[in-house]
Amino acid sequence: MFTRAVCARTAQAASHRACFKVGLRRFKIYHLRKSNDESLFTYTTGRFLYNERARLRERYVPFNTTALKQAISKHVGHGHVQSLTKLSEGGFNRVLLATMEDGFKAIVKIPYWISVPRTYVTTSEVATLTFLRSKGIPVPEVYGWSSSSTTDKPIGVEYIIMEHVPGYQKHALVTGIVDVEKRLFSIPFGAVGSIYFKKDVETRFQAPLYVPGTVDEDGDGDVYCIGPSADYMFWYGRRGGGRLIGGLDYLVATAEKEVKWVEKYSKPLEPDFPHNTVFPGVRQPQEYLELLRKYQSIAPYLLPRELGRPTLRHPDLTPSNVFICPDTFKVTSIIDWQHTFITPLVLAAGYPRLFENPDPEPPTGLIPPKYPPEYDDETRRKGPSRQWSGNMISLRGALMRICELWPHLSVPDECPIRFSEQEVREQAESERMWYDLNALVGHWRRELGGLSEEGWIPAENYDAAVQRNESLREEFSDGASPDELGKIRRGWPFRDLEDFY
Repeated sequence: MFTRAVCARTAQAASHRACFKVGLRRFKIYHLRKSNDESLFTYTTGRFLYNERARLRERYVPFNTTALKQAISKHVGHGHVQSLTKLSEGGFNRVLLATMEDGFKAIVKIPYWISVPRTYVTTSEVATLTFLRSKGIPVPEVYGWSSSSTTDKPIGVEYIIMEHVPGYQKHALVTGIVDVEKRLFSIPFGAVGSIYFKKDVETRFQAPLYVPGTVDEDGDGDVYCIGPSADYMFWYGRRGGGRLIGGLDYLVATAEKEVKWVEKYSKPLEPDFPHNTVFPGVRQPQEYLELLRKYQSIAPYLLPRELGRPTLRHPDLTPSNVFICPDTFKVTSIIDWQHTFITPLVLAAGYPRLFENPDPEPPTGLIPPKYPPEYDDETRRKGPSRQWSGNMISLRGALMRICELWPHLSVPDECPIRFSEQEVREQAESERMWYDLNALVGHWRRELGGLSEEGWIPAENYDAAVQRNESLREEFSDGASPDELGKIRRGWPFRDLEDFY
């Protein structure tokens, strides 16, 4: 009865188709004012259905408001700061609006503690904005910044003070975005990684900004370099990003950092509910390591050399990050370049979320584009970018498909990895059910009011989500055996989780 209920809900959903611990504080706050300033430090944009204390602690960022206002006045000019208010809160930083005594406005961006890599992410964003602005790309001007919460002790946090962008946020005209991206794609970057000022990165971590032989009339190569990737996925959960200096090495580096993490931090895991009802038992990280080793052996072959050119693209091109002029409808500024990194061209392919079709069905009459002859969809896989979670199905399935496609890839010799016929059969039997169960959990998240993987939910949906979460659990607990109740208790997907990564 219990298993049939899970399968029934799965079919229904399928049819719809700290990591940093703050502790007492790692820095000293000088002259901290606790009255009206508390709202500037605290996260108020949403709630978290699970692990809320940890998530709010990661986003609680106190600082010395008096010292910050002095820094704003120094970098912006226009007299003293008349008011400092919270403007918005994103996934990795808080944005404040500073209004000067003459009415001039500026933006102050302060990263949360979870925004990794610390120091690098701020330094790189400033260098990226400065470089792109020099190339005529519409981005905000940076007035002042600090990438250290320890050396800048009077303030106590990293920050960027930048231009307050005129215009308004709306779906920009396609031609304006295409023009910006054409200019970005034409820049002959010399390596994969992120942009930095040379003075801010050790020489041993620097790669040339441009491809050797590039005409550099502006002397950019004397000011900027490519250094450690500021991509969040290369650093979160105690990962070390490292330096990437060749486009074709990208997938190899992706695998290496996951192997190191699994070897050092992973532990046996049981899948969450409802997966643990169909795939019972504990999964060992050694099994996952074997798959990662297989991936490592094929990674050097997956990126076509012709499509491996280092390319920069905005990491999160959404309507809220694009400002347009209300009169001309031209793009006036593109904001939020945090975690920007240069990647091989083939991995930068895809359409931005800005242009996603909100309708469930695509328009009729559209003709799919033709890909270059050397392009293959499997070569676009970035590899094992997610943390170990007890899931072997996804990576194993991708590796098996690569084996099948190997004869069609422009690579020498035979595929260096193999799977037995039994393994292929078992994967085929398991994969569809695994993804149907994923769809079921996704359906539940929508029922809970748009719950994110991190547990975030709009504040106005929180009380209803708490009630629905409990009723969902009761639905599956009713009539369940002791063993089944144990699986629900241990693996309920919307419970407080251990942040072991």
